[in-house]
Amino acid sequence: MPGEGDMCAVLVVPGDLVRIQGAWCEVRASRLERFMTGGAVIVLTLAERPPLRVPVFLRLAVARGERGARQPAPPPTAAPSAQVGAEGA
Repeated sequence: MPGEGDMCAVLVVPGDLVRIQGAWCEVRASRLERFMTGGAVIVLTLAERPPLRVPVFLRLAVARGERGARQPAPPPTAAPSAQVGAEGA
């Protein structure tokens, strides 16, 4: 698969394919869950399987194609509080 390699679970993004028990599964969504003890897991919502909870540091086999590529961040916009402060000057 193009762009295949191992990476930490925390870096997996929607659109990536992850290898679970020998099968490639598409990631639909991911979210971070924290424990009161300070630990954290990533919950991966998969297309054809139940959600998978993995430690953030766990390395997964990931295939990143065009759909899994991170999109560039939008340009910053002026904060509303900065605009309000400018009106009173």
